[in-house]
Amino acid sequence: MKIRILLLLLSTLLLFAMLPAMTFAEDKTTFSLSSSISKAKVGDEVVVTVEGHSAKDVYGYELRLNYDPKVLRFRQASTAWGGFTVPPIIENGKITFAHTTVGNTKGESGQVRFASLRFEAISQSDAAIQLTRVKLVDSVGGSTTAEPGLLLKVSIAKKSPITYLDIKGHWAEENIERATEMGWINGYPDGRFAPQNEVTRAQFTTMLSRALALSSESDLAQPFKDHGHIPEYAKPHVSQAAAAGLVKGFEDATFRPSQWITRSEITVMLMRAVGYEDKMDLSPPLAYDDADQVPDWAYPAIATATDIGIVKGRGNNKFAPGGYTTRAESVTLILRIVDRISSTSTVN
Repeated sequence: MKIRILLLLLSTLLLFAMLPAMTFAEDKTTFSLSSSISKAKVGDEVVVTVEGHSAKDVYGYELRLNYDPKVLRFRQASTAWGGFTVPPIIENGKITFAHTTVGNTKGESGQVRFASLRFEAISQSDAAIQLTRVKLVDSVGGSTTAEPGLLLKVSIAKKSPITYLDIKGHWAEENIERATEMGWINGYPDGRFAPQNEVTRAQFTTMLSRALALSSESDLAQPFKDHGHIPEYAKPHVSQAAAAGLVKGFEDATFRPSQWITRSEITVMLMRAVGYEDKMDLSPPLAYDDADQVPDWAYPAIATATDIGIVKGRGNNKFAPGGYTTRAESVTLILRIVDRISSTSTVN
């Protein structure tokens, strides 16, 4: 009888000892990884969402994910939470994204959406995105770390062949087709691409903004006095490019959207996209025969872009800084910048 009572007491003690752990298991945050689509085509946007379930007082977090940069190009990470977001760190197919609430307030609880990550499908294959690590911080500074190991797959098919009536055999045919597949340029309704048409400042800025997937926010400031003269299709892109520091307009605060864009202007915009040092004393010398015609404000960009192979002369060892640029040339130059940005953010 005594032995039976002793066993009962021991069992009861063990049960009470286990209760905190059992309660923790019930309250422990779990995670999910979902995609806007399970099948995509090259050029499509793939939105991946990270959510938490049974969260408790989450004041800040850090997410780590892996993806294949040969199949997906990372575009943007965002959250609807208020507070401060750390810009995502991209390295060798790994993403680190962090956010914290600000102020004396409780954290989020229950089912929460941590972040949305946007990718562009760039190659035919099965794309894999994995949530490898999550660190959660509560409002009193405590933290927990989990390694969910969640794997999400998206099947990416090749896009339908691109056919324009006027690019067969053109020197930029491959670049035009590739940029069209990526989704940031289009042809005309009659089936032409018009590769030799010259490009306006509004047109080039739109192409560059779309290729770089700049912010799509609609409430950006309108910094130019002639904003009303900018075509509707270009207005958000001009505003986005200005906010990103890629375009600055003229001294009279105008943008002049219908003006043909020069090779000097294009080169400066492209090099701003990669964050070059705009300093004359750091610029390599220009060997073009018309180097004396290069404006001082464009010299560092043209010198650096030439040195790293982004731009080249136009024959007879001339750069033609005031010359205009065609649609084919614009596509080719933007692709070089896109590829350079992609390679420096994903390759050792």
